[in-house]
Amino acid sequence: MRGCLTVCRSVYGRLGVRVCAGVLLASAFSFSEEFIQDLGESSVFTTTDVEKPLQASSSYAEVKPEAWEGRGLSAAEVLAALPGVQYYRQGGVGSFQTVSIRGVAAKNIVVCIDGIPLNDASGGAVDLGTIDLNQVEKIEVYKDRVPAKFGGRGIGGAINFVTKGSRPAETVLSSDERKSGRVLLSYGSHNTWEASTQLLSRLTDSASVSASLSARHSDNDYEFSSNNKTPSNLEDDFTDTRRNAEFTEYSGLFKARILHANGVFSTLNFNFSLAEGGNPGRDDYQTSVAGYKGEFASAVYRAELPQLWNWLWLELSLTGRFEKAVSHSYYPLDHLGYVSSDFLKYGAAGYSLVPEILANYSSEKIEANLRLSLDMSYYQGRGSSKPWNLTRYATTVSGDVMYNILKTLSVGGEGAVLFIKDDIHGGEYVSPVLSKKLTSAEDRDVSFMGRGFMRYDAPDSRYGGSLSFGRLFRAPQLMELYGVYPGVVSNTDLCDESALRFEVGGYYMIPKSKTVLRATYFETSIKNAIYWVSSGNFMKPLNIGKSHIRGLEAELESKPKKWFTAILRATFQKTEDESSEPYYNGKMLPYEPARSYYAEAKFDLPYHFDFTWTSEYRTRIFEDRTNRIKQPAVDLHHLSLGYNPFSKTRLVFSLRNLTDEIYRTTYSPFPTPGREYKLTLTQGF
Repeated sequence: MRGCLTVCRSVYGRLGVRVCAGVLLASAFSFSEEFIQDLGESSVFTTTDVEKPLQASSSYAEVKPEAWEGRGLSAAEVLAALPGVQYYRQGGVGSFQTVSIRGVAAKNIVVCIDGIPLNDASGGAVDLGTIDLNQVEKIEVYKDRVPAKFGGRGIGGAINFVTKGSRPAETVLSSDERKSGRVLLSYGSHNTWEASTQLLSRLTDSASVSASLSARHSDNDYEFSSNNKTPSNLEDDFTDTRRNAEFTEYSGLFKARILHANGVFSTLNFNFSLAEGGNPGRDDYQTSVAGYKGEFASAVYRAELPQLWNWLWLELSLTGRFEKAVSHSYYPLDHLGYVSSDFLKYGAAGYSLVPEILANYSSEKIEANLRLSLDMSYYQGRGSSKPWNLTRYATTVSGDVMYNILKTLSVGGEGAVLFIKDDIHGGEYVSPVLSKKLTSAEDRDVSFMGRGFMRYDAPDSRYGGSLSFGRLFRAPQLMELYGVYPGVVSNTDLCDESALRFEVGGYYMIPKSKTVLRATYFETSIKNAIYWVSSGNFMKPLNIGKSHIRGLEAELESKPKKWFTAILRATFQKTEDESSEPYYNGKMLPYEPARSYYAEAKFDLPYHFDFTWTSEYRTRIFEDRTNRIKQPAVDLHHLSLGYNPFSKTRLVFSLRNLTDEIYRTTYSPFPTPGREYKLTLTQGF
């Protein structure tokens, strides 16, 4: 269970997956499809199949498989190549990984698969380490908002992983093709391997199916430099090996699409994943028996109705979801080899049912969308914890509208309203002085978000611009309000986290050299941010966070020659904690660098070869709100060499972290791998 796994690992040492605007103004607007393609496969920005309002903002990006296949990248690392996005990882393949967007923490970012949010009752960040990119067709990134179609709930934006087979067979296969598919095999450092297969078939002119199966594994037994529990003394450091860090995952999906005689399109989607791994803990406190298991499954039925009255489109859908995560360990001496009878096994299982209605109106001047959904979620404990059940009923009304004042000027807005009802069925939490039975839930206030935007985008112009302003929010989740794990103290008085966000941007194109320059200035003020505060062996969530974030993103994408593509990206930001607590006030927000840079160069070579070089750099970051635990600046370089001997065959060899085999480990509680290699074969049929 992705979200609950986050809370369990964070709270219990991975017992769940842990708690210059004056320079260039840029906004990724709708360039023509031909222009985007001319930028080469490494371009990740919008294409013409994206709805018109999103094409007018540099705050939207699409990432395609060419950005990750064969290059040994995780989902978090792929996303961090975009300006304004930073990533954090706790180890190798399958380890807990998250991203922040424009200085906003990962727990405030809505992560979806095919539009279904993965954020759940835990209130923690979604673990991107459990996302298998072999199942993904593209990644949609919304940096400034959570679109109405995802419910509009979230401060830091949204990430949507679109799985393979999302496009109907009739848009992929030629008229004489009935099926297509591919197989991917990969092997790399630390006994890391991947295998996946996909099939797309057109059964009849009105019916098509797609299916995919994938497996991946890594021993994760990489070497790292241990500080020997003395971070300030470099003389006693030694090389150690990561143990009990293996990871295995199996995933699959099935999709069917049928056109009925009455003009209705029916779509049925089913996907699942099973993950299991060890949990070694900190590099200076490795355990031998701790581990975790995660399960996820969802089924979605969607009906797309024919156009009504020549102006209205309706979609009806019903989503069912199950997720489960359990972590286990012996406590407290298993790292020394003792077999304690105090075996701890904690986790949760969640069930959700979400019916929704989506309506779309489109005319020459106006385009509008409305979404009404009811999310019924039920969670119950697993493992050694005393029995508990939590239920939430959440009704969301969200919508957006855009009005074309002129052919070159548009204004619009979006909003969402959330109604929540929680029910408590048993359960118990432990405080420093007593144990208290949970018998009822506090009434929650209605939450809302609103955002307005304006854009200029002349079809034949070399430049354009946009600005937006809005209020966003995230409601406290069930575990934050009614946490029932030992050592977690509930807080039913939590308020919504909220933020005011502003951005202005623009772009400038140089068609002769096939170059585009973009930049965006952004600013965010957050209040009532929820932080878990530790006291002794207890943790309690409190609304003590207040912060101010401002920064500038700058990008250049160019293809001056047919055989050469270059991408340069930079992020400059200032993140400042403005909490009333003097220990935090004025400090930088955790895991947020002042500057980060990304450069990529791709060369199309003779004899069907291609070569890609990427470099990334970020300034130092702090791991805590008091800015006492710091990680130094990181300077990484990677390469990949591709070869296409046949039209449907591709080989890729990649090397990651070329210059340093054991980086960051002195300052990070979870060491990350050093230099790694990977060889990947993709065969289509």
